[in-house]
Amino acid sequence: MIGRSLHVLNLVLLTSILFVVLVVAGLYFWLNQDLPQLPKNLQHINLSLPTEIYSSDGERIKVLGERHPIALEDISPYFTKAIIGVEDSRFYRHSGIDHKGLVRALWTNLRKKRIAQGGSTITQQLSKNLFFSFERNWVRKIKELLIAFQLEATFSKEQILQAYCNQIYFGSGAYGVEEAAQVYFRKRAKDLTLFQAALLAGLPNSPNNANPFSHYERAMQRTKYVLNRMAAENLISVDEKELALQSDIDLVKPRVESNPNLYFVDQVLEQIEKDYGKEFVHFGGLKIVTTLDTRYQKLAFKSARNHLEALEGRVVKERGAGPLQAALVAIENKSGAVRAMLGGKDYSHSQFNRAVSNNRLPGSSFKPFVYFTAMEELGYSPATVVVDEPLTLDIPGSAPWSPQNFDEEYAGNIVLKKALMKSINIISAKLLNEVGPEKVIRTARKFGIKSPLGKNLSLSLGTSGLSPFEVASAYSVIANLGVYNEPYLVQHIEDFQGNRLYEHYYQGVQQFLPDSLFPLLNMMQGVVEGGTGRVLRRMGFRHPAGGKTGTTNDFKDAWFNGFTKDISASVWVGFDDNKPMKGKSGKGLTGASAAAPIWVYFMQKVLEGKSPVKFPVPDKIKFAAVDVQTGYLADEFSLETLQVAVKQDVDLSAPLVLPNEQEPDETGLLPDPVNRDSKQPE
Repeated sequence: MIGRSLHVLNLVLLTSILFVVLVVAGLYFWLNQDLPQLPKNLQHINLSLPTEIYSSDGERIKVLGERHPIALEDISPYFTKAIIGVEDSRFYRHSGIDHKGLVRALWTNLRKKRIAQGGSTITQQLSKNLFFSFERNWVRKIKELLIAFQLEATFSKEQILQAYCNQIYFGSGAYGVEEAAQVYFRKRAKDLTLFQAALLAGLPNSPNNANPFSHYERAMQRTKYVLNRMAAENLISVDEKELALQSDIDLVKPRVESNPNLYFVDQVLEQIEKDYGKEFVHFGGLKIVTTLDTRYQKLAFKSARNHLEALEGRVVKERGAGPLQAALVAIENKSGAVRAMLGGKDYSHSQFNRAVSNNRLPGSSFKPFVYFTAMEELGYSPATVVVDEPLTLDIPGSAPWSPQNFDEEYAGNIVLKKALMKSINIISAKLLNEVGPEKVIRTARKFGIKSPLGKNLSLSLGTSGLSPFEVASAYSVIANLGVYNEPYLVQHIEDFQGNRLYEHYYQGVQQFLPDSLFPLLNMMQGVVEGGTGRVLRRMGFRHPAGGKTGTTNDFKDAWFNGFTKDISASVWVGFDDNKPMKGKSGKGLTGASAAAPIWVYFMQKVLEGKSPVKFPVPDKIKFAAVDVQTGYLADEFSLETLQVAVKQDVDLSAPLVLPNEQEPDETGLLPDPVNRDSKQPE
């Protein structure tokens, strides 16, 4: 009876083993066609997969995962012991798979019903770098195991360990132990102390969260854990561990490149890491072609640096205050391609990207969206007369609000175009009060503004934070006569074999009719010709352009946002701590004095050698000279006149419309027979 039971048990066991063998063989043959071929030299794994980022003009602006492999004998034994102790203590005793670790990980994953723990050996982690899809799924794990077996069968443990030490990521842009030793300690990998080796060995598991530059205490806790693991595995003695903990770590200060391109690169990486995962982006051997024009970027940096240096000598700074900062974004109107992105004065001093941060108030830069909403909703035109006068608006549940003009003066009756040219706060507040904040917000969204906007009357004066990136994009819709192109940074992405993984195809959306938006464009040309942005002409900028200044309360933010037919650019200047920008005379720095010169310097160089390009005039637009105070067609009794562009169905109450055959000049404006322009605030 017992013999028969043993026979049955052996039969079941043999059947089970045969089944497992057949399943493994079946999996191998099923997956074998997708498995990569092992290289003859493991160094080829390390050297074949750096991800490269290029500008639109073909310049390589960043390399990720570039490694400098070294021989195992050039690596401190302390480090190899540390990495084995913390990552794979049975490295020299297994054949590619740590069965105990695998069972532990399998149990954890089954319990949590997802791949929560890897249980990977050093060999398995190395095998992962032969793959170019880093999804955490069961098929990939099986492929990983099969490659691990091949690696163990083909190469020695020393070759596998050497390759692993040369390819792992240590944070702070360091790939491989030699680079990590240089980044964190300014020394060769062979010269690492036990304490330093333990710190580095603790980084690959969590290179950002345990980074000593940003999380020192967390890094020290992780280092102590590594030393404890080494002692527990008898890789070092307890006395060696204690001596290491009492020694100096000698961490150096982090090196940061002073490269203005890196603001743009950081934004690209943030975007594509969300789409593809950080591991794939950094280890996938990708070629990423961006929209950046390096010539534009150099001009942006030079323009900002030169003007900020001039302003630093004029502005009064409180003790301990940081430097004046600037941000610039330039977008190609026809496509939405971001050609320049400057996030600050000096990347090596601050990596905070002010170009995409939406925590700065745009001030009067927001007014065009208020004016356009009133024109669309109320049937107003640039010739509509509004009254600039003291104003108090009742706000339910709050104290009444009395907005003030920049110059604390009132113009009385004035046409809408002139009000925008002078950037009159009272008029903007009146317009928003008439149409309501909700409709203005709805309009702003169609221009591509995505930041939160407050549903309050003060929105009329730009009291909700925006980024230069958003403002440049929104203004490009005006330059495009209503066509919105989603701004983008990446043109295409190729894998290591040259296959296209992604390509940007742009197709603009006609958000507004051209004849509806052209009057606003013409009003913003007026800002440049004779309004708060006339500094552009004073500085010699001659290309047809429109734009708007922005200056916030207490001179905390200075903006100039403008566009030509082809390019829209936004410039912001201010202090990071929101301190006011005031000169030694007590006069504050405005958008016209602080931001507009940067815009001019940049655009002058960008357009150097190019002929002026006029904005196209829609068929349903007519031009007329109107009386600034009455909005009617100008006559010999008009004290001040202004050229306006209006839809053909707008009745100006007189037949004296200038003939259509009279073309606008190179600025896009018709000749103004009478121009007694009053003094404007900056």
